[in-house]
Amino acid sequence: MKLLTSELRPNTLKEVLGQEHLIGKNKVFTNLVKEKRLFNIIFYGKSGIGKTTIALALMNEFNMRYRLLNATVNSKKDFEIVIEEAKMYNGMILIVDEIHRMNKDKQDILLSFIESGLITLIGLTNANPYHSINTAIRSRCQLLELHQLSEDDIVKGLKRVQKILPDIKMDNKTIKHIASMSDGDIRYAYNLVEFMYYGYNKEITIDKIK
Repeated sequence: MKLLTSELRPNTLKEVLGQEHLIGKNKVFTNLVKEKRLFNIIFYGKSGIGKTTIALALMNEFNMRYRLLNATVNSKKDFEIVIEEAKMYNGMILIVDEIHRMNKDKQDILLSFIESGLITLIGLTNANPYHSINTAIRSRCQLLELHQLSEDDIVKGLKRVQKILPDIKMDNKTIKHIASMSDGDIRYAYNLVEFMYYGYNKEITIDKIK
């Protein structure tokens, strides 16, 4: 069974919450899709604001082959396999979560292939890339900061929940309460709603949350 966060993950840039400085008319991501050009990019910002979501939405928009790895979990061998795939298909997008944790061995494997264009790197991190990411990787990437979601963004996201859980009982005051306590983290908001939905017979109120 899929988690609510997965069910509600946007598939296109138009569905993404917030990030109006990057998405919309004459904004960078929208223009890149229009021009059919993608570059090495590192997204940085707080957890739960849409870094992975935007990366995957871009893959859908570009209809490109990609692999998603985690710098902590995946081994050097996993990175080597992606490179071999990229050679087979004459290029591939590699999305690396927690890129600030990528060790020197993995960086050394990737550098020449990023340089040649065989691998297009999309890095994701909640750390400051100017301090936490290797200079050689950083110099080959554009660094783009994602902003914290506003309460209005969270409210908009929570109003999408009924598409997945049509029998949920949650009024506007409760939605605003959840948004205010989420600190810009839509993942936290969705996880709380899902927990309350199954834990309290599909009816969510402020008193039950408290």
